[in-house]
Amino acid sequence: MTEWWAESIGIYDAAGAASRLSALSGVLTALKQAPLGIAIFDRDMRYLAASGQFLIDQGLPGDMPLIGRLHYDVFPEIPQRWRDIHRRALQDGEEQSHEADPFLRTDGRVDWIRWSVKPWRAESGEIGGLVLYTEFVTPSVESRLSLEAAEARYRAVFDQAAVGVARVSPTGRFLEVNDRFCAIVRYSREELGDMSFQEITHPDDLESDVEQANALLAGETETFAMEKRYLTKPGDPVWTNLTVSLVRDNSGTPAYFVSIIEDITARKEVEEEQRHYQRQLRLLNNELNHRVKNTLATVQSMAAQTMRSEPDPSAAYEKFESRLLSLSQVHDVLTRESWHGAGLAEVAERALEPFSSLSSGQIAINGPVVWLQPGAALTMALVFHELATNAVKYGALSVDTGRVDLEWNLDPEDGLLRLKWVESGGPPVAPPTRKGFGSRLIERGLRGEFHGSAVTEYHPSGVVCTMEAHLPQDPGPPGMFAEP
Repeated sequence: MTEWWAESIGIYDAAGAASRLSALSGVLTALKQAPLGIAIFDRDMRYLAASGQFLIDQGLPGDMPLIGRLHYDVFPEIPQRWRDIHRRALQDGEEQSHEADPFLRTDGRVDWIRWSVKPWRAESGEIGGLVLYTEFVTPSVESRLSLEAAEARYRAVFDQAAVGVARVSPTGRFLEVNDRFCAIVRYSREELGDMSFQEITHPDDLESDVEQANALLAGETETFAMEKRYLTKPGDPVWTNLTVSLVRDNSGTPAYFVSIIEDITARKEVEEEQRHYQRQLRLLNNELNHRVKNTLATVQSMAAQTMRSEPDPSAAYEKFESRLLSLSQVHDVLTRESWHGAGLAEVAERALEPFSSLSSGQIAINGPVVWLQPGAALTMALVFHELATNAVKYGALSVDTGRVDLEWNLDPEDGLLRLKWVESGGPPVAPPTRKGFGSRLIERGLRGEFHGSAVTEYHPSGVVCTMEAHLPQDPGPPGMFAEP
């Protein structure tokens, strides 16, 4: 066989042929035992030599005789494109290679081959054939493709997740963020790439966030979750539900945090509305309890005054019944939230009528025409009712000789309404030892609905209450129970 190979390459009749054949035999033996897939062909693509590994890679017995056989007879399934590559190498001397070329076998399997084709030349310089180097890299290519597919799946999940996802360095710098994270905090990827989570965390939440992140780094916990606020690029806070875990490298060193955030601002707003509603409900219950007690005291005082001033039982009954009806009208005002508005004078008259007839001269009302929106009318009715109740119980209206003067004026330029309640002719007045619920109700009502104020002075001659109110420009819900 060595002689046939020598004839193929044109050295059999050269001087020193015996020594050359001996050397050639050694080369062929070494080639056959090479750990790589190597095959050498003549110009007709007949085998001159092949390594055992080449045969094994092709699924052939390692000792199968190939010398002198046509490559395309041994492997008839070789595609035309490879035949063209062989032809160009033999005709034009073109060298070609490929790092991972797919090869479809007859059984449907796909192998990936790293190969190179290079022509070899005789001593005369003419192309004598070609050398084919092959290496099956199917495992490494399949591993790479599997990794790329996994990375693609990860990227798809990362980018298209309905929650915000970020990779954050152990120092807090953003390494990678998805679109949803950017949408929640309203920063671009590029902007966040130059920032840390500490920079966009609300100051009130930063200490807790950093403390729990440090616990992760120290290995004290594996993950943590918290509700926190980020400061968006426009400066508005956004509530999020944050879950954080830590990824470590093979040596156990912290590599990066994985932070997942969900926008819960809407839920937080609903919760705050519910808390606000609960506060309003508690205040309403307290006010209702206080109002019932005051109503009973007012009824009792009206009954006593009526009986003292009217000896005729029939006449006393009629007066008492009239005052009760007037009192019920005040309660109508208090409950009519759909009211379209009322004049301040009408509100005062209806609120004060149950406590003393305006024709009796005990109560005098004076002021220009002022139109109140529904919420403002309700608030002023409550304020007048409270002042009159105190006057009936302790002040000028508790005696027949007492008097109340209510007057107001309005600055048309700034909409500031100034009111003054002045009591006189009643029993001596002393400042209370504590501020009662009624006084707080008056102050809160003016502050909540009108952004105003109330100052009560206790002169010996009688109570003087000075009030200021900024009239609202637009209709709105009653503000009596708004938080200060």
